[in-house]
Amino acid sequence: MSTKIPSCYSCNKKPADTYRQSDGRYLCKECYSNWIEDTVKKTISQKKMFERDDRIIIGLSGGKDSTVLLDILNKIEHKFPSELIAVCIDEGIDGYRDDGLPIAEMNAKQLDIEFHLFSFKEMFGYSLDEIVQRSRYLQKNFDSSRQTKLAFQGPCSFCGVFRRKALNIAARKLDGDKVATGHNLSDTTQTVMLNLLRGDSFKLMRGDLLPVKIHELFVPRVKPLQKVAERDVVLYAFYNDIKYHTTECPYAVEAMRLDVRNFLIELEEKYPGTLNCINNSMDTIRKGYTDTSKESEKIDASTSLQLCKKCSEPSSSDICKGCQMLGVLFKKYDFE
Repeated sequence: MSTKIPSCYSCNKKPADTYRQSDGRYLCKECYSNWIEDTVKKTISQKKMFERDDRIIIGLSGGKDSTVLLDILNKIEHKFPSELIAVCIDEGIDGYRDDGLPIAEMNAKQLDIEFHLFSFKEMFGYSLDEIVQRSRYLQKNFDSSRQTKLAFQGPCSFCGVFRRKALNIAARKLDGDKVATGHNLSDTTQTVMLNLLRGDSFKLMRGDLLPVKIHELFVPRVKPLQKVAERDVVLYAFYNDIKYHTTECPYAVEAMRLDVRNFLIELEEKYPGTLNCINNSMDTIRKGYTDTSKESEKIDASTSLQLCKKCSEPSSSDICKGCQMLGVLFKKYDFE
């Protein structure tokens, strides 16, 4: 006996294509896609991410998250006088970026979106591979100077610092008003857990600040997919025939984030809605914490930026983290 396919809960016309884990409802692919797009619209509105005429810089890697973000923002923002510009950052990872870059450019061109390519090598003088190679060399040949701990970072730590810096420089060169990245619900939950595990209570309580311009050289960053789970991003791409780069970054296996990611995937499968619960709880805790304590003054102070003495980019300290890393790794700057 064949199993009857349930009708879509939303339109009640078409047979369901998928099961929505968060509430146990069956949806057709069209209604499922509409639900994800509506979730993104609501997030943008609630977080006040964009103005009507913003030049929005999309950090496009060619992977599923940024490519889906590109597609959804293209659908949403065509109703407004805003502009979309895709920016791809080539970190310089041998055998990994070679496939991702053409896919990123192809998706931008298919949507008639302006595309720009920047690289670590071009901006900072070194590729990520060269930075990681130098870090590993120093770890094997330990230098006991007070700055050495900055060289003992994992690849993802280096990449995160320089990617954020590169995106800000690129966005400013392109007269961008906001930088939109493809961080999804799974990513933001992982960050919460990582901050807990590392004992970084300040970053945990700060969370994502409102997208306001805190320095004339700093372009505010937003995460429109922050309420969309990774599973939903994958299904959206599948149902909308979106092609993306599927190769995993070779450095990802070295990161603590991977263990946290696998742990949260298991929890979400066993207890659907866990990711939303963690994030909603943190939002509530942060609001109460900053509303009722002097810690809000510290958080406000943390957004006060100055210019790095080495590169003249906005920084929370005299010398930005990127320049500190390059100085230690390659003796590029004199810190004395």
